[in-house]
Amino acid sequence: MVDCAIYDDFKRELETLGCHFLNAEDAEKLRALMFGEGRLNPAIVGQTARRIAELCGIHVRDETKILVAEVQSVEADEVFSQEKLSPVLAMYKAADFTDALDKADTLVRGGGFGHTASIYIDVDKAATRLAAFCERMKTCRILVNTPAAQGGIGDLYNFRLTPSLTLGCGSWGGNSVCENVGIKELINVKTVAERRENMLWFRAPEKVYFKRGCLSTALKELGSEVYNKRRAFIVTDKFLYESGMVKKITDELDGLGITHTEFFDVTPDPTLVCAREGARRMSAFSPDVIIALGGGSPMDAAKIMWVLYEHPHVDFADLAMRFMDIRKRVFGFPKMGGKATFVAIPTTAGTGSEVTPFAVITDESTGEKYPLADYGLMPDIAVCDVELMMDIPQKLTAYAGFDALSHAIEAVASLLATDFSNGLAYEAISLLIAYLPPAFSKGRADMTAREKVANAATMSGMAFANAFLGVCHSMAHKLGARWHLAHGLSNSLLLVEVMRFNASSSPEKMGTFPQYSYPDCLSRYAKVAKYVGCQGETDEESFENLTAKIEELQETLELPRTIKEALGERVSEKEFLDSVDKMSQDAFDDQCTGANPRYPLVREIKEMYLRAYYGK
Repeated sequence: MVDCAIYDDFKRELETLGCHFLNAEDAEKLRALMFGEGRLNPAIVGQTARRIAELCGIHVRDETKILVAEVQSVEADEVFSQEKLSPVLAMYKAADFTDALDKADTLVRGGGFGHTASIYIDVDKAATRLAAFCERMKTCRILVNTPAAQGGIGDLYNFRLTPSLTLGCGSWGGNSVCENVGIKELINVKTVAERRENMLWFRAPEKVYFKRGCLSTALKELGSEVYNKRRAFIVTDKFLYESGMVKKITDELDGLGITHTEFFDVTPDPTLVCAREGARRMSAFSPDVIIALGGGSPMDAAKIMWVLYEHPHVDFADLAMRFMDIRKRVFGFPKMGGKATFVAIPTTAGTGSEVTPFAVITDESTGEKYPLADYGLMPDIAVCDVELMMDIPQKLTAYAGFDALSHAIEAVASLLATDFSNGLAYEAISLLIAYLPPAFSKGRADMTAREKVANAATMSGMAFANAFLGVCHSMAHKLGARWHLAHGLSNSLLLVEVMRFNASSSPEKMGTFPQYSYPDCLSRYAKVAKYVGCQGETDEESFENLTAKIEELQETLELPRTIKEALGERVSEKEFLDSVDKMSQDAFDDQCTGANPRYPLVREIKEMYLRAYYGK
């Protein structure tokens, strides 16, 4: 029901977003298909708009999402006024608000008693009209400026509706329930839920130390000066242990009188066997501080050991359960920190694990990866001392640096991005674009570049710890795991392709989160372009300049430009193509996908893999 004053503009907007308006002839074809036997044809229920059009012999664009019939009558003789259980809408032009209200009332009485009524209106300037609508609609749920398809479930777009999947229509509509069964069901009580964005958060470690040489100062606080720790358990890998890196920490601990032991059996992609063995040794040693030293693998393994040490009877299947956003979960993560403080000390500049609530562990018996995410896993202290990163090899500098860049860019695009996370992400992107090239080419000879890249990696970590990531990381996880490519390299191969995918103003399916009102990822990327000094005359031009800048950075860092180039002769084209369907399905199911601003279909993920493989 659309006011005549905005009807034409509204129609054009719907067409832009993928709606197909039926002409009179095609509308009759659809009427015959849907209601030709006097009732709704079950064959069209749940079908796509394209499939329904095909069944009618109607030609529509491939990107068509909804079929719209422009009709006038709201009486029972107009079959489009009935429930259609499909992506088919009837659109009415209202002469004014009173006319719209009359038509809506008739439609509800004709078959919608008790369920849901939705209105889009200026709640401040038209409060009287809103009250009239709420009073007149004989429905249990009245949604104000809220997507009706999901808003009625509760607590997605507001705080007023109790979360419920039992969306009955109450006794008004001949049903016993209208939401979760309770005393309210004995009487028809309307709930008017105006769209309200949910509370957001910004979480970070209690302390984040940075600046070259800060390790000694940070570790001193573990002594009697601040934390009064007595027993430290250090988790690292064999290379860092044998290279003497661990000694920089143990020397400090010795000076503080803190007893310590080391676990250095962590391997890339750490396993549950490794974590359980580490936790067993922890239990035997009884530390009051855990120190994770290394890249993402030692820090992830140490986080899992921490959980098993503090909660030895925890079920990993429960910990790894999916969630809508990190606050809404079926299983409550156990409280951490009761036995030990967690200190994370990175030796690479990329993963950001020292400031994130995430950890990934592999079940060695099945190959399944458990991605754990909860702010209980956030380290208490992060120590980012570039002195530990001076001699990172060129290739690792490039891979880790691009991982950090991908973190920041995906954090900007994420459904959960906020002013707080954006500030860190923008600055991290700027620092990485400026300082990754000299850090890569000069290494220890350019200490400033090394430090800026280290800072940017941690800032990126803080950004995505709160905004989360997107489908680039989902795809990179599966690509890297299947073909044994470094994670940062996998992100590099996919990032620009995913950015182009996200920049669409009319996606096949849009991501869903209260703070994300409409597709605006293109303008977000344009803001990044402006921040790093490569903006253009339009958002589209700014976006192209930004992707060109990223591709220039890839070339400077001597990164392969296509998956085919990265795999080389060790993987044939046929072998890769045979793997794409499975990788696409797995990437769709990855936890990171849920925060992507354009919710991808499996076939769209496959298309991105193929374009990234061939470079087109």
